Amino acid sequence: MDKVYCIGKFEFDSEQKYREALDDLEKIKYISKKMDINEPGVAQRLYSLVREGKIVFQSVIGDDYLLYLSDMMMEDYRAISRDSFASKLLGRLRQVSPRQVVGVLCMAGAVICFLVFLGSEYSDRQKTRELEKLKSEQEISAASDWLSAKLLDTIGEDDAEGEEAVVAETETVDNEIYAAEPIQEVGPQILPEYQALHEKNSDLAGWLTIEGAGIDYPVMQAVSQSSDFYLNHDFNGKEDINGSLFLDSRNDLEEPDDNMIIYGHNMKSGMMFGELKRYLEPSFWREHKKVIFNTIYEKAEYEIIAVCLSKVAEAGDGELKYYNFINAGSKKTFKQYVENIKALNIMDEKIDLSYGDKLLTLSTCNNYTEDGRLFLVAKKCKQ
Repeated sequence: MDKVYCIGKFEFDSEQKYREALDDLEKIKYISKKMDINEPGVAQRLYSLVREGKIVFQSVIGDDYLLYLSDMMMEDYRAISRDSFASKLLGRLRQVSPRQVVGVLCMAGAVICFLVFLGSEYSDRQKTRELEKLKSEQEISAASDWLSAKLLDTIGEDDAEGEEAVVAETETVDNEIYAAEPIQEVGPQILPEYQALHEKNSDLAGWLTIEGAGIDYPVMQAVSQSSDFYLNHDFNGKEDINGSLFLDSRNDLEEPDDNMIIYGHNMKSGMMFGELKRYLEPSFWREHKKVIFNTIYEKAEYEIIAVCLSKVAEAGDGELKYYNFINAGSKKTFKQYVENIKALNIMDEKIDLSYGDKLLTLSTCNNYTEDGRLFLVAKKCKQ
């Protein structure tokens, strides 16, 4: 079996690619120490240097950092646009009387609020339409399959009645015993509501919903050959800065592992896993523990039992590599993992877990520290 090298959630099939990724990681750390990415214009300068080839990245870690820079650039552009508009407005205000100033400010404020609201509504409606379209396709597919099944049952009953009539008319009975044909093993069947979506994109792993947390998205299945593809691509495979929610490439849908891990961007707009940071508030966590994660083969409900802060671990630093816990393998390993989760959990309530419980982990970035991560651990409810 070929050796696989890992850095966080990234896997590399050769030592050369692994070392290239380590070099990129060192460059990013050096840049972070020398420059404050949050200062206006810094992200744009860094992005330009990378595009001009003055800073060279050789791996997917560098690509991920470039995506992060583009996200920061968008924030800078928004801030610059707001400042420029305010400066022009103040210049005009100095030329008019105080009474006119008040009138202009009120009018400008009303216009700005309307435009922001209109833009936000348009964007939200576009995303909502896309998701509603996907969901409606699920429902249509389920209804179609149900009708087809009913039709087949009716035809089967008619055929059976016909066969019984033929048997009743025969005068002889065949008593010979024939060897049964070997039964072919068939894998799990895709749920009717996901068949149409799966035909559109076979990478579909399921659907994740958390009511009240703004999370209602398809989940894609990452593969080891391109585990970072859905970091910046949507359900249709088109480039999208929001990316998609995606399942760890090591997880097996047909034979579910002890721990299913779903990754997503912490977008400032609140898209994808942008709302997970609200779980840092105990009151929000207590009111929104329920998680629905239906794979294409099985419907399931989970309860969030831990909210944890961690970071991408480096060799020898003692940090928990929570993203490497896929299957326990033994009671001892499972118990050790639970103890680590208890140590990282920021909530006070007791964690009730037993060997054999199935878990779901939701993971995203968090800037509480360098390479910070926020992850939620949910326990599968008994059916």
